[in-house]
Amino acid sequence: MDDHRDLQYVLKNFYRVPVEHIMTKDLWNMPMLPKDASIEEVLSIMSARRHVWIMEKKGSTKVVGVITEKDLLNIMAPKRIQPYVIGGIDLSSLLLGNVKSAEDLMCKKLIVAHPKDKIEDVLDKMRSYRLRRLPVIDEHGNLIGEITIKSLIIQFRKVLKWYRITKD
Repeated sequence: MDDHRDLQYVLKNFYRVPVEHIMTKDLWNMPMLPKDASIEEVLSIMSARRHVWIMEKKGSTKVVGVITEKDLLNIMAPKRIQPYVIGGIDLSSLLLGNVKSAEDLMCKKLIVAHPKDKIEDVLDKMRSYRLRRLPVIDEHGNLIGEITIKSLIIQFRKVLKWYRITKD
């Protein structure tokens, strides 16, 4: 089999793997804050990470939102209101003083994955919604892990390498 066929074969099988086998499970190392966290706390985490999961309250794993670098850019950049605007105007801004906590900034419409979801479904969600990461939640909405495009790439590469070694 040539390299291209190897890729196709491994990818088709990789699609069927449940998320729970690839997701990051170490909650202690995931960026998490309660929804009442201050903007300073958000900035502290975001200075080292690309996102932070927002929880219902301190000590909870019930995920209610996410903040990404794009969200921070939107509240930090000065607002420029065009004279002719169709639709609503987002006036969330640090400068205007109406963003005071993580809850004011977070995206509340979460796209999630579940442990038994297949990798193919996760990739479809990531592509459709233009996301790099999804929280993996249990049936009660508690965060049990996360799946990222980076972790998928790393795992696919490992599986492909293992397949080629064992094939020979």
